[in-house]
Amino acid sequence: MKNLLSKILFVGTAGLALAACGATTTDSSSDSASTATSTAATTNVLKTIEENKQLRIGVEGTYPPFSYHDTETGDLVGFEVEIAEVIAEDLGVEAVFVETKWDSLIAGLDVNKYDIVINNVGVTEERQAVYDFTDAYFESYGQLAVSADSDIQTLEDYSGKKSAQSTTSNYAQNARDLGAEIVPVDGFNQAVELITSGRADGTINDYITFLTYFEENPESTLRLIDEKLPTNDKVGIILQKENTDFQAKLNEIIAARTEDGTFKAIFEKYLGEDISVGANE
Repeated sequence: MKNLLSKILFVGTAGLALAACGATTTDSSSDSASTATSTAATTNVLKTIEENKQLRIGVEGTYPPFSYHDTETGDLVGFEVEIAEVIAEDLGVEAVFVETKWDSLIAGLDVNKYDIVINNVGVTEERQAVYDFTDAYFESYGQLAVSADSDIQTLEDYSGKKSAQSTTSNYAQNARDLGAEIVPVDGFNQAVELITSGRADGTINDYITFLTYFEENPESTLRLIDEKLPTNDKVGIILQKENTDFQAKLNEIIAARTEDGTFKAIFEKYLGEDISVGANE
């Protein structure tokens, strides 16, 4: 894991998502919801994918260890990249990755920019009102990081503090729920900079993101609060509504590759542990 992670340049991760998990779509307008639904209703996505021999996949590409560019080769890598490649292979088509900044990533489904988004997107009621999800392919949880010399010792202490977050993320809402004020950022690196400069008190993100960050930055002045966020996050692939054949096919692949250990091997390659749903029960 350390050999792999030493190749990671921890560039700004707009996905303060986090389980990461991804940003919420509570800011999506009713027009977007209508567009997504009507587009999906008139297009058989699975048939189009099979005819074009391509699965178009929306990712950030700047979000280690989920999807990012290897600093030596420049190749797009990450455990969600490999999972998406397995899914495309099982569909008998080519995986085509479309890199997009987080705040417009999910909305790209509305304009048919790609067929799915696989980017640590947590399953929430707000998102499910507008889009469909597959069954979860992994689960995680959020944690709070603060400056090492901070007086914040528990999640309860975060009330009234400044939290550096992507404004549309799950974790921004978690911070609000804890009573914190949101300081907008474009990515994880910027959040860290605001904390180290004293312009923010902390940031909430997926524990997997922090796992990678501390591996790469052992001298970091950040520390984690030893509490999980109140809810574990299940992460699924997100797609347009009313494509039940496509959704069912994706679920079939997820179940098969979870059962045969394919996803487990990918998780262990990047993380040193299995984060499949139910793996730690």
